[in-house]
Amino acid sequence: MKKLIDRFYPPLINVYTVWILYMMFFAYNRSAAGHEEYFIRARPFESIYYLIYESGYVPFEKYKNIFGNIILFMPYGLLGILYPKLKSYKYLLPVFFVCINVLEFSQYYFGRGYAELDDVILNTLGMTIGFIIYRKLIHFKDK
Repeated sequence: MKKLIDRFYPPLINVYTVWILYMMFFAYNRSAAGHEEYFIRARPFESIYYLIYESGYVPFEKYKNIFGNIILFMPYGLLGILYPKLKSYKYLLPVFFVCINVLEFSQYYFGRGYAELDDVILNTLGMTIGFIIYRKLIHFKDK
């Protein structure tokens, strides 16, 4: 399993990253309409609370955004395959955190979406879960 993941992860994560960037900046009818339609949500759990308690979405739609932001970023917990220094969580966490913040605020800056602290939290949680799976189940002997 380790050899299979080590062999296919590098090319697949590149394609996956392009797809994630497309989803963040162009999917869901996102257009560069201007900053007046987009804003920064900087209070923790504000959008999660809204989705669960105040939105008119059906139950599946409410949780699709939340769990999607977690699950879609789990593959980034395996970045230690590409960059050996990132096998350590103390290096992976700040690198991922800075990158995801740059992407979130780029959505706002380019008028392609909201910059949401909740997305940063959920994406980081997803990366952390991916890292734990990678370390405990796949590379449990690798230090």
